[in-house]
Amino acid sequence: MQLFHTRFSHSHSLTHSLTHSLTHSQLLHLSLSSDLHFPSFPLLPSYSLHISYHPVLISQLLPVCSYRAFYFDHQNRKCHLLPFDRLMDGAHREHRVNFDLYEKKDYVRECIIGSGVNYKGRRAVTKANIPCQSWTESFPHEHTFQPARLGKKDLNGNFCRNPKNESSGPWCFTTDPEVRHQECGLPQCSQVECMRCNGEDYKGPMDHTESGKECQRWDSSKPHRHPYQPKKYPDKGLNDNYCRNPDNRVRPWCYTMDPQTPWEYCNISVCDPGNGSDVDATSSCFSEQGQSYHGTVSVTPSGVTCQRWDSQFPHNHTYSPQNYKCKDLRENYCRNPDGAEIPWCFTTDPNQRLCFIFSFSLSLSVPDCYEDNGGNYTGILSKTRSGIPCGLWANHSSSGESSVGLERNLCRNPDQDKHGPWCHTTDPSIPWDYCKLKRCKKIKNCLHPISTSCFIHKTTRIVGGAQVHKAKDGSWVVSIQKGNTHWCGGSLIREEWVLTDQQCFSSCVPDLSEYSVQVGLLHLNSSLDHPRLRIAHVVCGPEGSNLALLKLAKPAPLSEHAFTIQLPVAGCRVTDGTNCLMYGWGETKGTGYEGALKAVSLPMGVCERDYGGPLVCQERESKVIVGVSIHGRGCALARRPAIFVNVAYYSGWIHKVFIHYSRLEEKLLEEAQTKPLHSGLYH
Repeated sequence: MQLFHTRFSHSHSLTHSLTHSLTHSQLLHLSLSSDLHFPSFPLLPSYSLHISYHPVLISQLLPVCSYRAFYFDHQNRKCHLLPFDRLMDGAHREHRVNFDLYEKKDYVRECIIGSGVNYKGRRAVTKANIPCQSWTESFPHEHTFQPARLGKKDLNGNFCRNPKNESSGPWCFTTDPEVRHQECGLPQCSQVECMRCNGEDYKGPMDHTESGKECQRWDSSKPHRHPYQPKKYPDKGLNDNYCRNPDNRVRPWCYTMDPQTPWEYCNISVCDPGNGSDVDATSSCFSEQGQSYHGTVSVTPSGVTCQRWDSQFPHNHTYSPQNYKCKDLRENYCRNPDGAEIPWCFTTDPNQRLCFIFSFSLSLSVPDCYEDNGGNYTGILSKTRSGIPCGLWANHSSSGESSVGLERNLCRNPDQDKHGPWCHTTDPSIPWDYCKLKRCKKIKNCLHPISTSCFIHKTTRIVGGAQVHKAKDGSWVVSIQKGNTHWCGGSLIREEWVLTDQQCFSSCVPDLSEYSVQVGLLHLNSSLDHPRLRIAHVVCGPEGSNLALLKLAKPAPLSEHAFTIQLPVAGCRVTDGTNCLMYGWGETKGTGYEGALKAVSLPMGVCERDYGGPLVCQERESKVIVGVSIHGRGCALARRPAIFVNVAYYSGWIHKVFIHYSRLEEKLLEEAQTKPLHSGLYH
């Protein structure tokens, strides 16, 4: 059953849950906040059905009357059936805030699917513009198509119909005595609007696939779950169940109502390409996303040659010149055929599938900087501190940030992060990162907030110390190993996250193949008895923090020997007299316990193998990590204080990393469960 539904007021209360349960098919909004009145068909009490938490199905409503539409009363939670539609004579429409009007598509649209056997529109002239004869009349042409005998064929008035499902489409007997009957020339819905290029901007009314399957509504997750929700992609035209191309495939497509067929392409007519050229094409630089760039750059910033678009070696892909004829996929030149953030290409390196090309984009003529926390930054930088191009904000509209001022893929600070502007990235494995920006020089006589110190300075070292006998005393301490050698310490702050010193790694994107993490070690000699956990990602902290978060490939197995340490409350300070312990495997200087996990109280010292280890303070019955030891100036040297990073100052960053990487995992899981059988840049 197909229904139309459109909005006509400023009300934003859509009845998605109602529409899904009412049809189990597609509904098309044609008249939100409207009411219909028809003098010949008064609304009887039996036409009003109360809807509470479990809306009734259309199949349950059918016996009540032969209806053409219904409207839903939001205020009273009632569904009113209507035996007429907005196009019938005598019907008029009124705007009302609390009403949604739904109409059967077959009665109100003026295009057909296939043979048009279900067409119930109001066209009443033939393709030669001859008026149709009424189906109840026998003049000037006698016939046997009587409405009373063929009630289900909707032979009302003199409207074009196809009661015998003829391949030529709807027809009628004519009022011309010389022409007995003639087709009405109704267009196929696939031809009402043609598509240009690959149909990325197609907004036509086609709602069936090329094999004739009915399309699933985009705002529905039945029968197929999918990520393309209209609210998430407001500029993709994902209305009702129309064929669309939100992800730049070969042509428009849709999910289907067939549980066994997740999706299919739609058969849409192609527009005449004409003789016009791309007036916005550029060859020496590009603006915005670079979709009009037609230059000849064919080498990545690292010097790797791009793969030819018409080649499937070394990387298979669907972006061939034949599939994307209007994208100028010549030779191996960098292009943007899929609406990515900037031009890109597949590479000739088998180990590097693709590369974004940003070295020839427009740049600033003056140094870029931000004031305060960068909340008012409006510059045009669009890459992270590690050089990764930023992703489009529009593709992350559900991430919780305000959309105000979030143009394209420019660095911004929508969540007022105190560490400065940031952006989502185009690297599927890195959800976000800070941008390569510095604070502007402070202007005299201007007030600036005073920042809490990033460091806690203690003249301490782990030299000697008492051996940890009970695992609970240091069950959160991990050994970061390089090869089979203990390299640095760290703290397990969540089952899959370790907090440590950034300088334990050569960069923020190191080769992690030789690194691993072990938990629950009381002595380094027992490392062979403990499994090694692979590190999936290194997330460097804000500039100047010297912190790094390690994302484990799998959660660490928790036990009495391996447990997490609580993070401090953001912005807290350690008061004098607080009981604090430093944990590590540092040098003993002949004091014993070589290779054993040690804990010492103030005053203490930090040596080489202790870097990254925690400073843990006890407050009442709970213990929190308040500091991370970082590389200092030697071991046990006089007047060379050890340095601890104030974890409380960076609590906001830590939790932000948790949230975004958790969303990344949820997104990847959802895409793995719902991804169609289609290959492309990100698929």
